Amino acid sequence: MGDFFGIVLIRPLGLILMGIFSVVGNYGLALILFTLLVKLILLPFMYKQKKSMKKMNLVQAESAALQKRYAQNREKMNEEISKLYEREGVNPMGSCLLTFLTLPIMMALYYAVREPLTYMMGLADSTIEKVAQALGQTFDTASLTAQIQLAKDVNDNWDAVSQFASDGLCRIDFNFLGIDLSAIPQFTELNLLWLVPVLSGVTALLSSLVMQKMQKVQNPNAQNGSAQLNSTMKTMLIMMPLMSVWIAFTLPASMGLYWIVNNVFSLVQEFVLTWYIVKFDKAEDDEETKERKRREAAHQARLAEQEEAKKNGVQTEYLGAKSENVSKKKLKARQAEQKRLKEKETAARAAQIKAEKEAARRAGRQVDTDES
Repeated sequence: MGDFFGIVLIRPLGLILMGIFSVVGNYGLALILFTLLVKLILLPFMYKQKKSMKKMNLVQAESAALQKRYAQNREKMNEEISKLYEREGVNPMGSCLLTFLTLPIMMALYYAVREPLTYMMGLADSTIEKVAQALGQTFDTASLTAQIQLAKDVNDNWDAVSQFASDGLCRIDFNFLGIDLSAIPQFTELNLLWLVPVLSGVTALLSSLVMQKMQKVQNPNAQNGSAQLNSTMKTMLIMMPLMSVWIAFTLPASMGLYWIVNNVFSLVQEFVLTWYIVKFDKAEDDEETKERKRREAAHQARLAEQEEAKKNGVQTEYLGAKSENVSKKKLKARQAEQKRLKEKETAARAAQIKAEKEAARRAGRQVDTDES
């Protein structure tokens, strides 16, 4: 990883993991507590993401109606949908942005666990190579599992490398509940390590199922997605557990344990956040729904006024969502100006009719004079 990413994000997380390990003295337990701590740090962002998704679901019906109304005019449809999002204060990219925010942290967690010598102990590459040489090994920097395997060998042969303790090297016992977290599960060897990929797949499946269920609980009135979207969700429901199993069979069990714990905490997080939003945010959501309906009604009324004004030949300037932010004073001034223009047009029409009648009357009088 780049030096900036490693120094700014991965190394601090590695220090936290190292600090927890120093306190509890058990690497597996430290990994569990570490994952929980990071989940708690990310909890406010996940809460905001769920609230953003709820807002998106609230305007889904209006968005679908606009898509149907302007199906033949895509440019107009996109314009009206943009106005709808702006009027409702909804950012369709909000959930994606939050995902991109949490993604670097998840990547940093992966590297902090995968490279304990660098990010937990803070050893330089040259020191790591010297440690490997002291153990009679050649350190392969390209290997994904090299540091975990070397850390295990350090623990098993501490007397040979204890002189590097002054550089930060320490012993890590990877044994956790009878499972060697430095070992990689093998398809061909049925043993206790198989629990890691199996639990990884099961927890990934449960996490996905709970997430879909909680979305329905949180948004009971949300419209069903398109057939294509539903098909994609079903595919992901199958693929994610399979990918979890495959990852757990290709990386050390410590990464599988991290993935299992992350899935379990994600499952619990969905329950807690959904319960909180449904129970404690209900009054706020009801007010937002009422306000949203009021804004939509006002928007439709202004559209009707605009159409009526066009029929009467009066030019108006209605900018959809932007007019929602116009002050009452400015809005009254605009309405007064429209009324003044309409009255002026009416007066001009009346004056024209009067002039035509006067001209006709004079023409009739001139004819009578000529005949006499």
